Amino acid sequence: MKAYLKVEFHPLPFHQERSFFKALKHTTKEHGFSGPFAQCRFLASRTKDHWLQVISRIMPFNGIRVKLQKMRGVMIARDVHIGPLVTIDDVYPYFVSIGRGSSIAGNNFILTHSKPLEYHSEVSKAYVAPVNIGKHVWIAINVTILPGVTIGEGSIVASGSVVTKSIPPLVLAAGIPAQVKKDLAPKLKKNYTDENFNAILEKRKKEFGF
Repeated sequence: MKAYLKVEFHPLPFHQERSFFKALKHTTKEHGFSGPFAQCRFLASRTKDHWLQVISRIMPFNGIRVKLQKMRGVMIARDVHIGPLVTIDDVYPYFVSIGRGSSIAGNNFILTHSKPLEYHSEVSKAYVAPVNIGKHVWIAINVTILPGVTIGEGSIVASGSVVTKSIPPLVLAAGIPAQVKKDLAPKLKKNYTDENFNAILEKRKKEFGF
């Protein structure tokens, strides 16, 4: 999809169900397409991204899954594993970044936007916000990651978790909503120089209080 927004928090309009042609006209404009054949270009781009996602979900080879998600606009560093049946936001894939050496196990949902019904406008926000997955993160199977979340370097998110807020580096998080269950720093220290390890811990304490 065309990257028409700066990758940061943006409010979005609430969802209103429309006929196909009214929805196409509205969404074309919403996603920054203008000029000759704008609706056709938007429809082609949206359809291309949709099928790249569908094919990525069922391909048996990690290298191809990663390549297809990169073609959609997902920012993926080196040595990343994406398992089967992983869905990365269908509309704003370029709001997702995955750090080097991370593993997204399978049957995961990574969402960057929420568009509740207009009916629920007083109880929920409509917005898009980036999801940042740090280096050497392990997202276990069947995890859902909601918009605006950062998962810190070296952390593990346990199977079945729903991540609603940011996770510190070097921890195990689990549950609905996901919460820190264990500090993994002592056992992961071997992967870092003393300088880099201490820098991560200092940043963690400053941002998360421990």
